[in-house]
Amino acid sequence: MSAAHPHPPEARLRRDADIRAVLDRGEAFPGREALVRRLAREAGLARLALSVPRGYGHAPRRNRFRRLVREAFRALRPSLPPVDLVVSPRRGAGEPTLAGLRTDLERAGRAAAGSGAPPRAPRPARPRRR
Repeated sequence: MSAAHPHPPEARLRRDADIRAVLDRGEAFPGREALVRRLAREAGLARLALSVPRGYGHAPRRNRFRRLVREAFRALRPSLPPVDLVVSPRRGAGEPTLAGLRTDLERAGRAAAGSGAPPRAPRPARPRRR
């Protein structure tokens, strides 16, 4: 990646409708440090969205989690199939590590390719808050 665009716009999952689709219809892969939700796409490269609630901790802790996930995703993106990923921290998990987050993302990517552990069943659709 170039230094000007370490996380380019085409690698980001930004539209609310796209994120909602992953949350509603995607498969969940609980990892050691993060919960990775995945929804396969027809073509293109993998895209990433982050969901880090305030309950996870103060801003520096939330920002560190985001930085580590983006770094792990940057390294894995060329080897991932065309999927949309939404990553959130696991409750009760300790401080995240780059190696642990990378493992969680790889597991979801391998499952997309058909060789990983089975995912957790998708959540039932939930009513949308206004």
